[in-house]
Amino acid sequence: MRAGFDGVQVHAANGYLIDEFLRDGTNFRDDAYGGSIENRVRLLKEITQAVIEIAGAGRTGVRLTPNGTDQGVRYSDPGPVFVAVARTLSALGVAHLELREPPMNGTFGASDRPPFAPAIRKAFVGVTILNSDYGPDRAAAAISRDEADAIAFGRPFIANPDLPQRFSAGAPLAADKGVLWFTQGPEGYLDYPALA
Repeated sequence: MRAGFDGVQVHAANGYLIDEFLRDGTNFRDDAYGGSIENRVRLLKEITQAVIEIAGAGRTGVRLTPNGTDQGVRYSDPGPVFVAVARTLSALGVAHLELREPPMNGTFGASDRPPFAPAIRKAFVGVTILNSDYGPDRAAAAISRDEADAIAFGRPFIANPDLPQRFSAGAPLAADKGVLWFTQGPEGYLDYPALA
């Protein structure tokens, strides 16, 4: 916050550490951080509380991937744990939840079940942001159906630094170069052409 950022998003998604605590397919602990849903949510709750102490609840968000499997780790039944997470984070007053749920025909990961975001949205009092495989039409439809308050774009922004202008103009999108992600140098990051 001293560096001037507007807020902090806790990354509790994609099969990484916090997500591993949530998932019963990876969390085999028998202490206060394992077993029951309340215990598996405890680490996320404590980390979020620590961030809130610095940033404030209104400047704290959390990213989740409420899908069945992500990066080799699995939930047997994601529904109850994510409703519990949503209620816990609502009680803490966080500003937003970002939910990355690839569709069943996703282009960067695919779900093995329909999205769970609607149940999470009902349990969370705050801004809900959806992410994964959205283009302008799908995003507008989701917003118009009140499935979310906003849509986040990741991969399209890598290849289209002028993404809002392209959406507004109905212009075609440049394709990202996935083989260059996480490489050194500007190629695949800074060399995508802007609209003429």
